Amino acid sequence: MSERPTGIPKTRRLDTGQSREERGGPAPSTTTSPPAPSASASDMELTFTRDVGKKIAGRYKITDVIGEGGMGVVYEAWDTQVERKVAIKLVRSDTTDRKFLSRFRRELEITSKLRHPSTIRVFEHGETKDGRPYMVMELLTGESLADRLEQGPLDEMEALQIARQAAESLSEAHEHGVFHRDLKPDNIFIETVGVSKVVKVLDFGIAGGVDATRLTQAGEVFGTPQYMSPEQCNGLPLDHRTDIYSLGCILYEMLEGRPPFAAETPMATMLKHVRAKVPTPRHASKETAKVVLMGLRKDRSKRIQTAGRLAELVGQCIGYLRTGGDSRSNRLDSGPSSGQLVSSSAVSTGHQAITMGGRSGSTSSLPSTTGPVPGFAEDSRGRTIAIGLGLLAIGLVVAMFFGDMSSGPQSDGDNGSKSGESDSGAGASSPEKLPMNRALVQTNVEGAQVYVDEKYQCDTPCEVKVPVGDGLSHEIRAKKEGYIDLVKVWKPKSVAEPLPKLAPMEKL
Repeated sequence: MSERPTGIPKTRRLDTGQSREERGGPAPSTTTSPPAPSASASDMELTFTRDVGKKIAGRYKITDVIGEGGMGVVYEAWDTQVERKVAIKLVRSDTTDRKFLSRFRRELEITSKLRHPSTIRVFEHGETKDGRPYMVMELLTGESLADRLEQGPLDEMEALQIARQAAESLSEAHEHGVFHRDLKPDNIFIETVGVSKVVKVLDFGIAGGVDATRLTQAGEVFGTPQYMSPEQCNGLPLDHRTDIYSLGCILYEMLEGRPPFAAETPMATMLKHVRAKVPTPRHASKETAKVVLMGLRKDRSKRIQTAGRLAELVGQCIGYLRTGGDSRSNRLDSGPSSGQLVSSSAVSTGHQAITMGGRSGSTSSLPSTTGPVPGFAEDSRGRTIAIGLGLLAIGLVVAMFFGDMSSGPQSDGDNGSKSGESDSGAGASSPEKLPMNRALVQTNVEGAQVYVDEKYQCDTPCEVKVPVGDGLSHEIRAKKEGYIDLVKVWKPKSVAEPLPKLAPMEKL
């Protein structure tokens, strides 16, 4: 059995309900009730490790503890039948909350039916010999979005791609009548598969664990305050639109580096969700900012109504950025450039030179500026240089004029040849003429339609053209009716680099 993947802390690979504030700084408590009598921390740890070495269902040997919540434990295990590592979520042996147990069993049955690539995959579920429900899931390697956000805000394109995958995962879950209710960066996992990054949404509908950032008392609201919808903060009945609001908060944080609302206490944060106006995102294109604000509307009837529609709108924002939209990196220098200032000045005044200190000179020779250069008028050397350059430019124009006259008229064929050479030279230097990687796309299902950056190219097996050297990651999507879309994000480094092997397409 291979060793644990390096660089992946075992308490962060699967969500255990612990927030980033709990890991790295002070976190406001969401409950004021006294703690219920419980065993000491050492006794709880003994309870968790007691299952290590045991087998579940005769095939899953528990090897380690990944993390624990108020009512469940996540273990790393070895599947002895197919020889692979898995994660097992198991209800604690001392759990007696019947409501939690019934909800856990119901969610096990539903989440095992979810097949979207961005939803954590459930292999099997059942009960142990002592009646404890369990769920066997894929073991993820990578980092949570919460860990990624600790490094700062994300690039707009990367944030949109993560949000779209999460929205597509939510869309399938909502169709099965499951909504998350506690969507947050800790529950979004970025898994590394080869050279690609795949988003995984964790813990659908299983929001019964008790920790310091959740409100879980009977008859009260629960959730993580920074990502709770207004109706959730008000204790109203929830539907799938609460997840859309939460994902809007997450997208806002990915862009801005902070959630839209935060305060010193959980109740103050929740009050802001209900009453305060959402701050306009400052580090996003206008199209992306519009979608974020649509997802964060207080009135859920005016909010984006489905996760599928949210994924579609986010996809349009991605397309807008790829066609040269005003992403935040482009908007940092949104004012006119020096060259534009020179051009507009020349056009508006009708002059061919910039007037500086009462003197004239060639526009291509003088530095562009919005005011006179200090000391220029007093510097005789500078005036001499400027005059000399102007005379040189006039001399060159005169020489070219008389040279053309002396050479006489040329044949149309010669002119056409020179024109063609000029055009071809310009084309060769055009930045749009990028080298193309002709990648072979093969899927386990023939006839799948292949799209590159949302543009159809061919049906598998076939070759697609992917630009090389543009500094962008390109989305390759395979579609076929009756099958789940297969998505690969790829940034080829050379024209000869092969496309990484694609995962098999699975039936809906």
